[in-house]
Amino acid sequence: MGKRWLALLLGGTLALGNAAGSSAQESKAPEPVQIPTAYANLPRLKGKALVEMQTSKGRIMIVVDGDRAPLNAGNFIDLVQKGVYKNTVFIRQEKGYLIQVSDPKGGNDSGYIDPATGKIRQIPIEIIPEGKSQPTYGKTLKQAGIPESVFPVMRHLPGAVGLAHTEKNPNSGSTQFYITYANNEMVNPRGNFLDGRYSVFGYVVDGMTRAQKLQVGDKILSARVILGAENFTPGK
Repeated sequence: MGKRWLALLLGGTLALGNAAGSSAQESKAPEPVQIPTAYANLPRLKGKALVEMQTSKGRIMIVVDGDRAPLNAGNFIDLVQKGVYKNTVFIRQEKGYLIQVSDPKGGNDSGYIDPATGKIRQIPIEIIPEGKSQPTYGKTLKQAGIPESVFPVMRHLPGAVGLAHTEKNPNSGSTQFYITYANNEMVNPRGNFLDGRYSVFGYVVDGMTRAQKLQVGDKILSARVILGAENFTPGK
């Protein structure tokens, strides 16, 4: 599995962006994200990485996009490398549009405990609106006063991988992530109810049929970074 294949996969993520309605300009290499100093201690991914995930239904390959969501992508890569997702259970399924992973304890109210603080590490919502080069941090697009007609650059297309958070706190994400199936009702010219409210940090590029077969009770048997680990910077 070489760099040539990774290049093809990354090309696929650009195609996803074009399908979402992004302009050709927005599909080019993005301007480097300026991360607020308040989040300086969080892990980050600068560039892209490829993650192989073995599940109860088979292998799923995910391209993780640190160019457009460096903190959410970095958090995911960090957890993969630490083995946090090994034997993690899929706890929630909304038929027709998503499957969601549980927290490390198999529930819905925990997360990754940061050894430096002894507390759950929470990751801020991180969304780049179309036409912008920098993410909106800490607020949904609606909370930031951005019109609903403006879509995120990273849309909830089929295979989108996003960080789950509580309904009331968009900055409460930690370990739980979801994969969207994004049926036709979700992907329409007006967007869908997830866009602008949750951070997408990657896309499934192989194994989508397997992902759609996942059910509550299935597990992630293992996860590893195949390519792009050199783009990762751990937290402080």
